[in-house]
Amino acid sequence: MKSFLKLIFRLLCFFVLAAFVVSCFTQYIPPSKFSYITVFSLAFPYLFLLMVIIVVLCFFVNRRLAILFLLSLLLGYKNLSSTLAFNFSSEWNIQKKDSALRIMTWNVEDFVNLLEGSEVRANMLHLISQNNPDILCVQEFTNVEGGKWRVSVRKELDSLGYKYYFFSNDDVNTSANDVRITVRGTAIFSKLPFINTCRFNIRKEINENAICAAILFNNKPFRIYTAHLASFRLYIDTTNANKDIYKITYDRKRAVQYKLRETEQLHEREVKIIRDSIAQSAYPVIYCGDMNTTPCSYNYRFLKNNLQDAFLAKGFGIGATFYKILPTLRIDVFLADPALKINQCTVVRRQLSDHYPIITDVSWK
Repeated sequence: MKSFLKLIFRLLCFFVLAAFVVSCFTQYIPPSKFSYITVFSLAFPYLFLLMVIIVVLCFFVNRRLAILFLLSLLLGYKNLSSTLAFNFSSEWNIQKKDSALRIMTWNVEDFVNLLEGSEVRANMLHLISQNNPDILCVQEFTNVEGGKWRVSVRKELDSLGYKYYFFSNDDVNTSANDVRITVRGTAIFSKLPFINTCRFNIRKEINENAICAAILFNNKPFRIYTAHLASFRLYIDTTNANKDIYKITYDRKRAVQYKLRETEQLHEREVKIIRDSIAQSAYPVIYCGDMNTTPCSYNYRFLKNNLQDAFLAKGFGIGATFYKILPTLRIDVFLADPALKINQCTVVRRQLSDHYPIITDVSWK
């Protein structure tokens, strides 16, 4: 019986090892070539943790096996270094330096509630005002002009000093009597004037656009991009279901797996369009936004290219930006040109939107 249990344990260990090895190479395998790679990129942090546990257990069962598994952990260096930030002196200073530019990126989930007197929206605007970014990039943004019951977020941000703005105009609706205009998509709000702006389509099926703006900072121009890559929309038809999210995932695991694979292939096409635009920029570039993919993915590595990941440079820990479903989802990023210095970066863990905002201070090198 003891020998049988040892055999089962070894088989389980090698099964985990095989899955872990595949997960170590997720940044190099395009979803268009192997769509299941998306599942492995999401699983990497958990497989790494399982491998560590197995190494510890094997030291009491089989030392040679323990050493083999310990050495295999080295294969995960690239993904681990993209997942975890190890800056122990990463304390956030809300008072930025005069020479620095502060940028916030946030998936605001339509500011949750656009009705007058919304406490959640008031708290979100207060958080923005409190941190006082020079530039605010928002995704899943809705603005209403001339609404009878809903307020204009643009006007509210204007009162905070954001006089300059540019919308992606993914969806623009005008009421029949031309009283109300509703705009949805992404937006850039700035206290600094724009030199120029651009808008380009990354997904024709639902008209999703990326946007950029050239801005002068300390007499030098740079170009900032923001976009919202396609959502996985795993639970869009279960809003009122009387089940928790994990039960729903288990019940429809095949459908969830298919959506993960299909959406990451779509991300691959979107990222290529954005990357091609960045490559043509005459100015140093900042990209920030909701990628809807993890730092272990091919699409993250492809978009990042030679840019600096601000959280890895100055943050600490995993830095999850989406607090639902899994605690390891850092799916929002701030990527900066090598010409810029990352002074500090933080993820503000306030459950207002379903995403946490990222705030970064940069300066010229």
